[in-house]
Amino acid sequence: MSTPSRRAARARPSRVLDVTVVLAVLLPLLTGGAVLLTRTETPPLPDRSPVEAALGAASVVCPGLASPVLVTTTSGESGTVVAGAGVDESAVEVAPGRLGEVPGLGDRPVVVRAEDALAPGLVAGRYADGPLRVAECAAPAPEQWFTGVGAGAGHSSVLELVNPDNGAAVADVVVTGRAGIVEAPELRGVAVPGRSSVRLDLAELLPRRDELSLRVTTQRGRVFSAVLDRVDELGAGDAAEDHLPPQAEPATSLTLLGLPVGIGERTLLVANDGDSEVRATLRVLDERSVFAPEGIEDVRVPPQSVARVQLGATLGALVADGALGLVVDATGPVTATLRSFVGGDLAHAVPTAGVETATVAAVPPGRKRLVLAGATSTGVVEVVARDASGAELAAKRVEVSPNRGFAVGLPARAVHLTVTPQRTPVVASVVAATGGAGVVRLHELVRSSLVPDVRPGLP
Repeated sequence: MSTPSRRAARARPSRVLDVTVVLAVLLPLLTGGAVLLTRTETPPLPDRSPVEAALGAASVVCPGLASPVLVTTTSGESGTVVAGAGVDESAVEVAPGRLGEVPGLGDRPVVVRAEDALAPGLVAGRYADGPLRVAECAAPAPEQWFTGVGAGAGHSSVLELVNPDNGAAVADVVVTGRAGIVEAPELRGVAVPGRSSVRLDLAELLPRRDELSLRVTTQRGRVFSAVLDRVDELGAGDAAEDHLPPQAEPATSLTLLGLPVGIGERTLLVANDGDSEVRATLRVLDERSVFAPEGIEDVRVPPQSVARVQLGATLGALVADGALGLVVDATGPVTATLRSFVGGDLAHAVPTAGVETATVAAVPPGRKRLVLAGATSTGVVEVVARDASGAELAAKRVEVSPNRGFAVGLPARAVHLTVTPQRTPVVASVVAATGGAGVVRLHELVRSSLVPDVRPGLP
């Protein structure tokens, strides 16, 4: 028979086991709590802006035009770039100060690609004669505005969308007319297959006698957009076409350079995408001053609409007297185009951003001049003109100042132009006048890219 002491002895191991289990559970919890209580908070890492880095690859797209594409680089390096339409590509030799040529591609859009040292400052140009037509080449942009397009019999436009990459891209087009937004479901969600282009004839898709503006927004991928504009005086009248350049974004102050000399129609189109009415004041720019001429009144532009102002009678005489451009100051952001149908040829003056560093453009041969404006302070602009082989034809130094325009004559053989502003930004365009009228806008060149600050997040 068991005694009480033996029963207690047998029960003692059970109590020891219970204490062990309890300690096994509590000790980690107590240790973790102690760590949490004594842990110091790590200060959050400060936000850092993207870092500027050398551009490693660049693509420039030229709209469709039955002419060669001219290519150069401002990188200071010589080498080979690739240019072509779709999958039909070829190598092109480029060097600073010289123009390489991409021939034999018909009227298809052309994509020029450069990598590594040749990517910074890649430049391309395209123009045709008989009569003169200028197609502006640029990198794809996420958003573009085209003001003063048409969809009727006398004035029509074709929108061209180019996808330079292998993957598919999608673009949305918002159309605005004089009476407001135009319903155009065919222009929403336009798919552009990789390495191809899509042409949209507005006269077929939404026929109407109206002045229109387009806002082209890329929804997926990368898309380059261009507009071929055509004016046709029905019957025995003249017909002409040229490319309408885009405006990067609406603004409250716009400088439009490029007024061909001669008698004809001059039409200013102002578009307001905002929700409030805008009033725009027009002034004329010449080599003496910027002034408000008699006979030109302020323009009222209702919300989400396009206003048209006929300036032929007034502006024609001022151009003959030396006018170089128009300045549009508005109470709200607007886009604008001055369309000139002079001497049976079509030309467009569209505002562009000023340039602050050296820039290069491929320009048509023949009679032409460089027009400068938009200086914010007194400064100097150095101009160097070369032929296609890189031989220097002329070098000029122009002193510029605010509230004035400046015209610089260029040699007829010049096709490569370098413009270097100092101490002030300037707005610059080349106005060509051989075999018709054409305007080549100068842009700030892309030489670097921004690399975002990417860090691992918390689990």
